[in-house]
Amino acid sequence: MPGRNPSPTGLYIHIPFCHARCGYCDFVTFTGKEDKIDSYVDDLCKEISMMSSPAVTGGGSINDLMGPRQGHSGVTVETIFFGGGTPSVLEIHQIEKILKAAHDNFEIDPAAEITLEANPESISPDKAAGWLGAGINRISIGLQAFDDVLLKSMGRLHTVEQFEAAYAAVRVAGFKNVSFDLIYGFPGQDLDSWQSTVRSAAALGPDHLSLYSLTVEEHTPFASSGVTVDNDLQAQMYEWARGYLKGQGLKQYEISNFARPGFDCRHNLIYWRQQDYVGLGAGAVGCMGNLRWTNQKTLATYHNDIKAGRLPRLSIESLDSSARKFENLMLGLRLREGFNWAQEENPEWVAHRASLHARGLLEEITPGRWRIPDAAVPLTNQVLLPFL
Repeated sequence: MPGRNPSPTGLYIHIPFCHARCGYCDFVTFTGKEDKIDSYVDDLCKEISMMSSPAVTGGGSINDLMGPRQGHSGVTVETIFFGGGTPSVLEIHQIEKILKAAHDNFEIDPAAEITLEANPESISPDKAAGWLGAGINRISIGLQAFDDVLLKSMGRLHTVEQFEAAYAAVRVAGFKNVSFDLIYGFPGQDLDSWQSTVRSAAALGPDHLSLYSLTVEEHTPFASSGVTVDNDLQAQMYEWARGYLKGQGLKQYEISNFARPGFDCRHNLIYWRQQDYVGLGAGAVGCMGNLRWTNQKTLATYHNDIKAGRLPRLSIESLDSSARKFENLMLGLRLREGFNWAQEENPEWVAHRASLHARGLLEEITPGRWRIPDAAVPLTNQVLLPFL
């Protein structure tokens, strides 16, 4: 759709390297490949240039979506997110190189949120200071649990003591926006243990917390070893944490995410609000307008495409309007800000809405905008089921 001017737009940059693979992880990650990082960074910078180049067409380039341009891509980027994998394994100069490529090829908003996911064992005072100097302004630390025994059983490489030192390092360096990730429902984790983790994490004063229920995905070490999940216990853990964090000034703004006022993750809001994001790197997913793509998932196929001057697409999907509306509903109802139903006239959906409203499972918070009531958030899957 030439001439479109998407706003806001996010850049997701996938760094698929880890020192060890966690038992629950099903992301595109590689261990023991540290010798490939330099080459990968070079390829990533080339993809950034190719993605934004007016000379490149096909595969979901910006040129396909916005038409011929001069200079920058014509896209204003409001968020950049380094995800993984473990982006904190990168050296400072590698992060600087990637960010320079982004600035050279996109208009980066001076107030852009730029997040780096980091594992505690790869955070040091020097690295933290270097990240801030390179332009990173938000750190998301993979804590997962405040319990050394649980951390070891998860396959994590850090201890609670290392996490506390890492958190102190990023605060001393000057980071004003720090998030922790926690996971609940692990074998051996009871409600008391989870409560201790949440209390200990909240006491440190993070600006944002993400709480993820353990899911055992196919082809993960946990699946191979027969790990199972107690759904009833997970529900208790979740409901307790929601109430506790509210009392700590961490307001829930999405099913799994809590933040102090002004610290909602702007990048993730782009996903949930169905706005444009450019996915870069091996295994990354991007979506602009009605075009969604997934990049090649191995280092070799990703590199070969870049070397051949091709955008490294594994798949490309053109979404029709009904698919976009459905996803907008599904994602919008995850948010506490709700879903703008004024945009939707599907009679079946309107009937479902009326039925759910009568049962206290949907509420209208402003004219045309509906959400799941606070008390019904744990029932979100049941609310969404009629729309499937």
